[in-house]
Amino acid sequence: MARTAAKIRCIALTALQETMRRRVFYVVVILVVIVAAVMVGSMGFLRMARESGEKEIVSTITAGYVQNFLGIWQAATMFLAVFLGAVGISSEVTAKTLVNILSRPVDRAAYLTGRWLGTVIFLWAFQILGMLLALLLTRVFDVHFVSSLWFGFVNMFVDSLFLSGVSLGLSVVMPPILAGGFSIFLQILPGIAKNSTQHPRWILRGLANAAYYLSPATMPVDLIEESFTKELLHPNYGLYSRVLAENMLYAIAVFVLACAVFARREVRFR
Repeated sequence: MARTAAKIRCIALTALQETMRRRVFYVVVILVVIVAAVMVGSMGFLRMARESGEKEIVSTITAGYVQNFLGIWQAATMFLAVFLGAVGISSEVTAKTLVNILSRPVDRAAYLTGRWLGTVIFLWAFQILGMLLALLLTRVFDVHFVSSLWFGFVNMFVDSLFLSGVSLGLSVVMPPILAGGFSIFLQILPGIAKNSTQHPRWILRGLANAAYYLSPATMPVDLIEESFTKELLHPNYGLYSRVLAENMLYAIAVFVLACAVFARREVRFR
């Protein structure tokens, strides 16, 4: 058990180092430039609102800054989660580094677990940086938020865990493009299926219900937006926790199934 944990740790560190060499810092630079441009472009409205004494408008604008910043940062994280998960195995096969790894006494499930762990460590570190910067903006602009923001942060962590795990798991049986696209489709599937659960045709209604219940859970509210716009009168933290737990278990279930398939799959090197 200790040896397996050590192998997983080594593979995770290797995956983390590979991620840092994928020029992901270009994404960060572009992200910062976009956010800075949006904020600088809106500074004139903020200055005029302050000079005119419109406190409510000032509060709305500054809260919008923080929300936009978190939204852009999270969108970049989701892109990285899908991309890093989907190309995790194919990049090793193309570079033929997987030969060296699998030629050693390394269990394939341990290999996949290490790759996912390394990817998640990078994604969560990236998200923590964005969250800290967002909290700094709340201090600079004196933006008030409610406690649901912390649940929103946890939801962001779970989203990156879900997309990276599902895309990595699907990449065992799919090309990277399909694995990434299908993982995104799974996240939006509940909204698509829910619209057809009351369809007059029983066949379509049955398929929609099956798709809805087989897809991951969706958060009933936008916790980040609600944290800055108003105080929730009766926040259902129990429901939020169940949604987060279900999505974590969903990603783990897909990943465990992928490990079982990968253990029996013949890896071909070109």
